[in-house]
Amino acid sequence: MARRRIGLVLSSGGARGSAHIGVLEVLLENGLAPDVVVGASMGAHVGAAYAAGIEIDALKDEWQHASFVRTAKTLFPTIPWSGWSSGGELMRALRRHFGDRRIEDLDVPFAAVATNLATGASESITTGPVAEAVRASLSVPGLFTPVWLDDRLLIDGGVSNPLPLDVVRALGAEVVIAVDVLVEPSEAHLSGIPALGVRDRLGIAGGAAAYDPASRRFHPSVISVLFQMSTVFQKRLCNLSIAANPPDVLLRPDFSVDPPNYSRVGCGIEAGARAAERALGEIRRAVEGAD
Repeated sequence: MARRRIGLVLSSGGARGSAHIGVLEVLLENGLAPDVVVGASMGAHVGAAYAAGIEIDALKDEWQHASFVRTAKTLFPTIPWSGWSSGGELMRALRRHFGDRRIEDLDVPFAAVATNLATGASESITTGPVAEAVRASLSVPGLFTPVWLDDRLLIDGGVSNPLPLDVVRALGAEVVIAVDVLVEPSEAHLSGIPALGVRDRLGIAGGAAAYDPASRRFHPSVISVLFQMSTVFQKRLCNLSIAANPPDVLLRPDFSVDPPNYSRVGCGIEAGARAAERALGEIRRAVEGAD
């Protein structure tokens, strides 16, 4: 009896997207290779690599040998200033991975999700060069310049559709596995310049009502405010997507012990693998159509 077609949806999430590699590795080791894959931002990058037939070991090696210097090279400033970086170095890296391959020629149906900057709509890219589609989906606002594809000016898919569950079934998926690696707003450790009252600034003792340093308010930096705003916004969009298009299996890797960063992703890969291993029974039941 043929198993149901598995659709894998990979969320945006920056360095935490390394967990997608761990999920894929466990699925492949257990004979649960996805038949369709859809991703936003970093999820599009990992999903495209799988759809293009890049071996998981090669993908792991590439991520694990990343470094601060290599990452920084993709962020050289550019003019005109519609983004900190032109993304030229990023595009060269993507072309080394994918060459001139086109999405419609891949063995596994794939869609990269980007955001139309003019309309705010989510755009599913299912044709054209793989490298260009991934570059568009990775175009973090302010960090990389937007990308023109045909007549659309595109930015990061995570802006409008960080977990694109609405796309995968249209590509033929019968069972949907979703991997959400987005940061929970409550995980953020906010800090900043202490917001002292007048008495504190003047060094006046407060007696019994002395100001408690442990409860001091603070002024966070503009960067931390904007980052937290993005975190809140994306997580809310993700949860709305799950409510509107519930996946058969939802994986949320636990990064609490050792969060990954771009120069150290092994812990992220391991977190994804652990999440997939814990859900293997649930995944098999969904694929087999069992209650």
